[in-house]
Amino acid sequence: MSTPSTPLISIAMPFYNAERTIGASIRSLLLQTYPNWELLLCDDGSTDASRELARAFDDPRIVVWGDQRRLQLGARLNECIDRARGEYIARMDADDIAYPWRLEKQLRFLAERPNVDLTGGCAVVFADGGAPLGKRNYPAAHADIARRPLHWFKLMHPTFMGKTSWFRRYRYRADAIRCEDMDLLFRAYAGSRFANLQEIVLGYRQGSIDLRKCLRGRWMWFRCSGRYLNGAELLRVGALEALKGCWDVFAVAVRADAAWLRSRYAALTEEELTEWRQVWDSVS
Repeated sequence: MSTPSTPLISIAMPFYNAERTIGASIRSLLLQTYPNWELLLCDDGSTDASRELARAFDDPRIVVWGDQRRLQLGARLNECIDRARGEYIARMDADDIAYPWRLEKQLRFLAERPNVDLTGGCAVVFADGGAPLGKRNYPAAHADIARRPLHWFKLMHPTFMGKTSWFRRYRYRADAIRCEDMDLLFRAYAGSRFANLQEIVLGYRQGSIDLRKCLRGRWMWFRCSGRYLNGAELLRVGALEALKGCWDVFAVAVRADAAWLRSRYAALTEEELTEWRQVWDSVS
């Protein structure tokens, strides 16, 4: 396959024990309508066949590496940022599915809006087997995305695409485990401009709540926020995360976690359902 020597987009996809899902994720990128990209696949110490599966794809745009250590997502994303040759970096996880026009539409959006540093988009939420659960919608404007920065930025991490220079300016904190995106956005939002495409660009795989990981993420965000906040604001973050953690425990205890997750999603239209089935069938 003949490709330009320098890609315009670098896709950062660290992975860990993703042998069940990584093949479909990579295939969704091979089907992109925009071809000038590189896929940076950093193995974070997998103990399954993930790396072998990734290397089995015969495409010069795919770069796979790893050192058998488990360093967590933030550190591996920084490796991808350092290796990126593109003008833009796109994020994606190794269990999600990119819609075929994702890169083309996000690239056009950013090229037409040079004042935007980082954009995301909407996503279909699906279960194992591709069953659609609903849609996650996000506001278009920066003010709405960053309206409650201590609580939540309305930008979905696996849909991030932005200027490589922006990612190199702010980078990820390696110790912000399970809150890498929240920490990054909190540090950057005052001096940046965020946006969301009002279109579905990704299929986001959703399992049941992993209570241990969820609670750890809430604790880690409280710890990280201590770097930037003090007094009443820090207490507010701690109280809010504790309240959310109690709800997580309750939902799992009464086996209502799946229903609670579904209640957060918008309904898909018939057109969106048909579109998702076509996307899923193309990579399955």
